[in-house]
Amino acid sequence: MRKANRMLAVLLAGTMVMGTGLTAFAADATSGNTTGTGEFEGHVEKSVLLVQLPTVSTEEGAVNPFTYTMDPEGLIAATEGAKNKDATFETGANVYFLSAPNTYTKDSKKLKVVNKGTVDADVTVEAETDTNANVQMVAGESDFLAAPTEDKTGAQLYLGLVVAEKDAVAVYATGESDKTKASVSVGLKGNDKNYEVKYDETSGYSYEAKADVPDTAWNSFEFGLTGACNAKGDYSVDALEAADVTVTWSYAEHDAENGPDMLTENAKEDAAPSIDVKEYDYDRTATFDIVASFGAGAQAATKVQSVKIGTDGKTFGTDLTSACVIQSNKITFPSGKLTTAAVGDKKYVQVTFDKGEAVVLTLTITK
Repeated sequence: MRKANRMLAVLLAGTMVMGTGLTAFAADATSGNTTGTGEFEGHVEKSVLLVQLPTVSTEEGAVNPFTYTMDPEGLIAATEGAKNKDATFETGANVYFLSAPNTYTKDSKKLKVVNKGTVDADVTVEAETDTNANVQMVAGESDFLAAPTEDKTGAQLYLGLVVAEKDAVAVYATGESDKTKASVSVGLKGNDKNYEVKYDETSGYSYEAKADVPDTAWNSFEFGLTGACNAKGDYSVDALEAADVTVTWSYAEHDAENGPDMLTENAKEDAAPSIDVKEYDYDRTATFDIVASFGAGAQAATKVQSVKIGTDGKTFGTDLTSACVIQSNKITFPSGKLTTAAVGDKKYVQVTFDKGEAVVLTLTITK
């Protein structure tokens, strides 16, 4: 019986092999074909021209960084700043800009330009003053010293446009026929390393900046004004006024053939914590948010150590850390504080991280 079973199994196996062979040759076709559907995944534009330009508040009470004061006779120094006892004035200066809270210097606060795109850009900064018959605009501070004796009594003002640490360019009144705007153009590198391709089920593919890229990871530069006036000049003319100064800035895609020289790249992956330093309005009936960057890499902070209040921008006593809500990159300043201050008063908020320098913000009471 066992022998018969083995023979049957062999016979069946042979039949299966023969059956398979017969199946392979069952089709009588001599050729074949099929058509695959062609698909295009899409195109993502990777040339991104995006430069973050500075903005200056025009709200009532906001301080323009290029508003300046001429003090050729040294009245501020002679009275030890009696007009504003809480302020500090740079020694030896006679043109003052408010460069920081309660701090006046011959150099203005700097404004920052950041290339947040992938392609290189050309940025142009220009400055000009109104025509002023009473004050002569000169080419440099050295003009006050180099002029002949008889010319040293002139009311003279020097304003210089400083862009990206380049030599200052004299600012003139362009209403005078022989004068042109002070103009400086620089090339600013883009950074495609900060971008990545993303996909969304609704909008499809896109090319976007990576999340949490710190400002320091982009190439940037700063610009501002500097000033001085002739201390030996005669400023006794009735109704003498300092001329307004207008500063403009713009950008375009880099012109490889005729554009300006590129600035040295200064993008850094490591970044210290930072906050946009500006004037904040404080309505005491509501909270307001301070947006902070905790930085990146080795310099990144892990926490906010303190949030303190001061009245002069230099001394900070009242600690409001426990009253603030700190979540992610947002510091929510509480309502109902500074009740003894009057509407319009300015207070100063000092935010200290566990790394980097403390940041001081100006707080204006609005309600």
